[in-house]
Amino acid sequence: MHKLYIALFLSIFSVLIFNARLSVAVSSNVVISQVKVGNSATSRLVEIYNNSDTPTDITDWCLFYSSPSNTSPYTNLGCFETASPAVHVFIDARSYALFASTQTGLTADMVLTSGLGSGTSGHVYLMDGAGNEVDRIGWGLAVNAEGNQPIVLDSTKVIERKSDIITGFLVDTDSNKDDFMTSVLRTSYQYGALFEKTDLCINLGGIQEIIPDGYEVDASGNCALPPVDLCFNLDGMQAVVPGGYLLDTDGSCQVDMCQNIDGLQLALPAGMELDLSGACVAHDTCLNLPDIQAEIPVGYILGSDNNCMLDLMPIKITELLPNPAGSDDGNEFIEFFNPNDVDVDLANYIFYVGADGTKFFSFPIGSLIGPKQYLAFSNDDIKYTLVNTAGSVRLTSVDGSLIDETAGYENAKDGMAWALIDGIWLYTNRPTPGSDNLVSLTTEDITLTQTSAVLEPCAANQYRNPETNRCKLLPTASVLTPCKDGQYRSEETNRCRNIVSDVAVLAQCPEGQERNPATNRCRSTASVLGTSTLTPCKAGQERNPATNRCRNIASSTIAKADYAPEQTKQLSSDSVLWWSLAVVGIVAVGYGIWEWRQEIRRLWQKIGTAIRSKK
Repeated sequence: MHKLYIALFLSIFSVLIFNARLSVAVSSNVVISQVKVGNSATSRLVEIYNNSDTPTDITDWCLFYSSPSNTSPYTNLGCFETASPAVHVFIDARSYALFASTQTGLTADMVLTSGLGSGTSGHVYLMDGAGNEVDRIGWGLAVNAEGNQPIVLDSTKVIERKSDIITGFLVDTDSNKDDFMTSVLRTSYQYGALFEKTDLCINLGGIQEIIPDGYEVDASGNCALPPVDLCFNLDGMQAVVPGGYLLDTDGSCQVDMCQNIDGLQLALPAGMELDLSGACVAHDTCLNLPDIQAEIPVGYILGSDNNCMLDLMPIKITELLPNPAGSDDGNEFIEFFNPNDVDVDLANYIFYVGADGTKFFSFPIGSLIGPKQYLAFSNDDIKYTLVNTAGSVRLTSVDGSLIDETAGYENAKDGMAWALIDGIWLYTNRPTPGSDNLVSLTTEDITLTQTSAVLEPCAANQYRNPETNRCKLLPTASVLTPCKDGQYRSEETNRCRNIVSDVAVLAQCPEGQERNPATNRCRSTASVLGTSTLTPCKAGQERNPATNRCRNIASSTIAKADYAPEQTKQLSSDSVLWWSLAVVGIVAVGYGIWEWRQEIRRLWQKIGTAIRSKK
């Protein structure tokens, strides 16, 4: 008995493998399940099937017939339509719906009034409400069957979709030839699997068979939540917060004073004002000054035109040096004087230079002039340039008001400052940056000063400088260390220096080198001659003439493999399946021969005996 069980197991295993191909192709869509065509109206029907486990909405789906050549327009065989957009038609899970002509005598879900062509060839389509194809079948000479493989029609039979014996689903591999077979009319057909659902809220997603909690439905079938009064403190219904209002912490709608600022502003914030557009901006006390001045700056007063003016005596330009003796870098300067009794911040000022006075400069941040103080700025402090030939300097406040201006100068000589002395602009040979200006000294002025002035005598270790009339320390004699051999003492610096001979003795260059006449340095003779001694290249290498380096010699042949390459081929899934079936069959046959070997041996003996008896 155990032999029978084993054989039965192998048979079932083979069937399962064979049917696995059909199971993976099963579709859960609604499909055309049966078509009966013919010249007589008594034999026409089309059946569809819900090939899924859930009801499917088929509202406005239609069946169409098209000719074998698939030309338009198609013939409408019938549609699942309703009288209201709120009503939907469903086909139940795993259920049929039947289109049939009245002559068939079948009770159908929908009467089939149109023909299906001559009956020998054609197409039937199932389309959804948007005109998208759901399923298609072609028979006979149909040019557009699924998979381009129409089912061959036997006019005495029906075209029926195959069923998967394992799952019970109808097969749908998108190949009409593989999915359908010819069969006979069933003794009975299912009808009445269609049912309707009414959507009470057509504007909401899905089908609402009851109105959702809190919603109201209008006459058009639209459902919405009832409006909410967002501003209970205001008269009337406020479905949205009115413009210019915001909700406060109590949920009341309040006027927002500053709509351009985040959050509710019940009052104008301190230091702010409304501009012409109604936006809240910082209050500017001094409209004529740059930036926002919430208060009148120190040193300013508010004028009659509501502009801020300096409440100080004007800063004066008192001296400038356009042409220093020597280099101009860091030696040009412009001097300013503060006639006031308070510090003055130069951040509120700008000065202009140049022949045309168009180049302007600001002062360094934090620049202050103390009371009655001179302050000079070099062209290292501020990167300006004073023209030597002609020019002037002008000082203004940041709002453009003129504060002071120098007289124009021309052809400034080396070391001569252009200075304001006793209210007059003139040149002086005594620049005094940061202090009172002084007139130029002449030779006569120096002599007169020396003869007329009563000067106190200098100390014992000092003498009077005839140019400045000031006392200076007398130079002290010092004992200098003698210079080394080959050196002498410089009269200018009093330092020891090497004695340079007319002909320098140079060390002889090493072998293989020579002295470069341009640099007096030793250099390799190989670099001059263009040759050098190079180490020979290794075996299998050669010297690159471009770089003089060794490189591998390229082989002209490619080594052959010890074996010829073989092309591999991947077996298709169908080949694997049939090979699997063959292996299983061979195993089953071999196992059967082994198990029934005694019976087979006796059978052969009987056959041999029978043959011999006939002789």
